[in-house]
Amino acid sequence: MSLKNASRVVARRYARALLDVVTTGSQGPAEGPAAVRAALEESRARLDQNPELLRALTHPAVPMSARLKVADAVWAQSPAAVKRLLHLLVERDRVSILPAIAEAFALAWNESRGVVSATAVSAGELDGPQKEALVEALGKAAGGKGVELETEIDPAVLGGVRVTMGGRTLDGTVAAQLQALRRRLQGAA
Repeated sequence: MSLKNASRVVARRYARALLDVVTTGSQGPAEGPAAVRAALEESRARLDQNPELLRALTHPAVPMSARLKVADAVWAQSPAAVKRLLHLLVERDRVSILPAIAEAFALAWNESRGVVSATAVSAGELDGPQKEALVEALGKAAGGKGVELETEIDPAVLGGVRVTMGGRTLDGTVAAQLQALRRRLQGAA
């Protein structure tokens, strides 16, 4: 097993344990799965935007007590479960897998709720009725499950929409249709 795959396996274990903690406890909305997921996403972004923070939390020359103080200061406003997770990751030198934990947590929480994640990429912003129709169609394609839709804008698609859901991509963009036409024309020549 590669190091990357091993990290994903470990991240999934942390994520599932965290989900168990936040769903079986008697936390309020501030400590529930939605709040924890948001805090994990925020933490992922924080580490992505501040490589020095990751270095401070993982560098062997920085004493463990100092690393824990940094984690406490940076995540002071986070839910208690996320703070405990950060302490554990710092103590075990596993802070670098926090982005994978955030992703695995989102997937595990969605799975527990019967929801699938989907990403739609279009040339322009999708309006309310378009999003609703897309969510409904994707829900039917997913066997009646709920769909959590994230949208992105990419002018290069020219028109139409490219949807990624459950590891599959459905490309109905104008750019994809033009590429297919180009291949057919080149094959005919």
